[in-house]
Amino acid sequence: MEKENSNIAPINEEENVITYEIENIRNLIYTIRGKQVMLDSDVARLFQF
Repeated sequence: MEKENSNIAPINEEENVITYEIENIRNLIYTIRGKQVMLDSDVARLFQF
């Protein structure tokens, strides 16, 4: 029997879903020195941190 982690808050998926258009995400990708990168703040916003 596994112990449930009490530090994890339940997620209400209906309230936490944000839809992004593919083109909007593509606009967040930059090419620097031949590598495709995203700013950490943009990644955090995508994952709601």
